[in-house]
Amino acid sequence: MTKVELTPAFLIHRRAFKESSLLLDFFTQEYGRIRLVGRGSRKSKMPVQMFQQMNISFYGRGELKTLTDWEVDDEPRNLFGETLILGMYVNELIVRLLQEQDSHSQLFEIYRCFIRQLIGLEKQSQHWLLRIFEHNLLIELGYGFDFENDVNGDKIKEDSYYDYQPQVGFLLSSTGKISGKLIGLLSAEEVTELPNAVQLRISRNLNRVRLQSLLGDKPLQSRSLFFHKVKKI
Repeated sequence: MTKVELTPAFLIHRRAFKESSLLLDFFTQEYGRIRLVGRGSRKSKMPVQMFQQMNISFYGRGELKTLTDWEVDDEPRNLFGETLILGMYVNELIVRLLQEQDSHSQLFEIYRCFIRQLIGLEKQSQHWLLRIFEHNLLIELGYGFDFENDVNGDKIKEDSYYDYQPQVGFLLSSTGKISGKLIGLLSAEEVTELPNAVQLRISRNLNRVRLQSLLGDKPLQSRSLFFHKVKKI
């Protein structure tokens, strides 16, 4: 019997389960992504909220365990419109790409910072923050590569342009669209500069290609929402 008391977590997905319960996917600091049954949660007057850090308790045998208690450990946070869809998109990436009960404590901290920074930023900064999250997620899953040197081992130059070779790296090209400066910004440990609109769109396309091999052919629901509303993600 597994019994866990008050471990840091974010709710990232929920759906109806039986008559009055919910299946709740959490991203936890210690246990990675876990799925719990929230018994009677559909009738609760204080439902568990997304995008708000909490401490949860659960117990059970086997893969599907039961949520027994939770307490909010964060400030109130409500996401609306495009900001909400960005948050849903990141949550869906975590649900789709992380194996259950595979710990990712560093990614948990990255996710926590992403959610806390998202509100209050203007649109272009939000999208750049999303690109950085995607990049860090890929690294955490073992799909990073050299962002300092090109595929030939030469130092990536800020004023040069490159093509992306899937799962290999960057190739210097006179017709390339990815600037060395953008490569440096994407791999920086801190966000110090915002790329222009063209380079931001290029970084979106780059990350989309990098993620595609992991996501497969099943479309992301959150991306469909974005397509119908703003056609940006």
